[in-house]
Amino acid sequence: MNSTLFIGMIYFRKVFFLGIIFSFLEYKSQSKIHEIDSLQTEAFGRLLRNGDFKKIILQERKYLEVARKQNYKKGKIRGNINIAYALTVFKKNKTSLDFLEIAKKELDKDQDNNLLEYLYFVYGVNYNSLHMHSQAIRSFDVAFEYAQRIEDKKTREKRLYNIYDWKRNSFQVLGMMDSVYSNEKKCMQSPMPMLFITIANRHFQKQNIDSAEFFINKANDLLLVKEIPIEGKANVLRAFGKLNIKKKHYDKALSYLFNSLKITSKANLRKRNLESYELISEAYKGLNDKEKEQEFVLKYSQLRDSLRTEEETVTNIVIEKILDEELKKEKGNKYYFYYIIISILIMSIVAIYLIRDELKKREKLKDFLIDQKVQESQELRKKLSNVHDELIQLVKNADPSFMNRFRELYPEFCNNLTSKYNHLTLNDLRLCAFIKLNFSNKQIADYDHISLRTVESKKYRLRKKLELPKEIDFNKWILEH
Repeated sequence: MNSTLFIGMIYFRKVFFLGIIFSFLEYKSQSKIHEIDSLQTEAFGRLLRNGDFKKIILQERKYLEVARKQNYKKGKIRGNINIAYALTVFKKNKTSLDFLEIAKKELDKDQDNNLLEYLYFVYGVNYNSLHMHSQAIRSFDVAFEYAQRIEDKKTREKRLYNIYDWKRNSFQVLGMMDSVYSNEKKCMQSPMPMLFITIANRHFQKQNIDSAEFFINKANDLLLVKEIPIEGKANVLRAFGKLNIKKKHYDKALSYLFNSLKITSKANLRKRNLESYELISEAYKGLNDKEKEQEFVLKYSQLRDSLRTEEETVTNIVIEKILDEELKKEKGNKYYFYYIIISILIMSIVAIYLIRDELKKREKLKDFLIDQKVQESQELRKKLSNVHDELIQLVKNADPSFMNRFRELYPEFCNNLTSKYNHLTLNDLRLCAFIKLNFSNKQIADYDHISLRTVESKKYRLRKKLELPKEIDFNKWILEH
């Protein structure tokens, strides 16, 4: 009896210790899972706000490996979607879609509204990035259905806002303005800077500069009261750059634009870099700095062409994937093989047509803008010619109003001379005006009824008054002053 009791006690101890070990391992496993959840949500969100997308990808790969070792399914799914989302920022849409496909295969066996909403939302972001806006809206609609089922109110509202915001963008590209305004109204409950910047851009198109400035300031105010991702700050800086271009404050515009470019370059936000390059070239054009203007026009063109090539390649792959999914549904049809051939041909033709149509539209717009600039240049030359003729006529007629009219047409030139050289006489200023109008010595002599020698003497005395060094061409100095 004592022997049996002794054996029982030994058995009980072994079971007890095994239970403790298993409990410890289970606790350790749950602790690891909690750590993965925290890193894939809180740490991910922090990196997202800081615009550190490269680090997101590196970190998420580590978390994925840990999730695989723990056989933690949700961790694996969320990790793949997080990486996919970060890749959209770099315009790596093909790789992003590959990660989404991995997540989708896992999710097909599970019903998690949070992850399903996230999956279809990132699909929508990819399609939006590829200019497949109808497909993007369909994905956002699926994401919307799952978002409404999320139990946590704060999470649900945040997800719904993101969907409204991206749908608003796709609707605007498609020209469906009623839907744009509807989604904007929903976004106003918790606005982000890009919402106000988009509205400001519409006012820019209508030349309502004051209204555009009002909404850009509202976007800037959000940076002070909300936790905004670093891309939001870059967008606001770029918007101020555009505003100052419209106001012709080109140096100030460049300061804003280069600060924005610094942020987007560090985060490798190539689409935002493209927007900055275009605006920077426009600012240098306003400053008449041809070299810098051409430098950034070239950067813009090279990046635009690179992005366009990538988009076209990925768009064709996406179209093929969409077709493949449709074909699987029709697998039982006896015309299955013919359906594949015809569908691929049709979609390829449509894709080529759409791409060519878009390129034609851009070429037409480019030609229109060039023609407009040529016309403006011709009108300006004509106007300057008329002004020149008017002044010559006043000189020929010995009209005393000549100098008053000259001051009206060349105020900056006159102000610069009188402010720097206040000892100049009226006759000195009159001679400067003749030279500014590119009159030859003979013309000056004829119009002032004096000899050529007198003209040369007057020029010599004026040059002395202006204290110009001998090596400086006097006429050229006046023309460029």
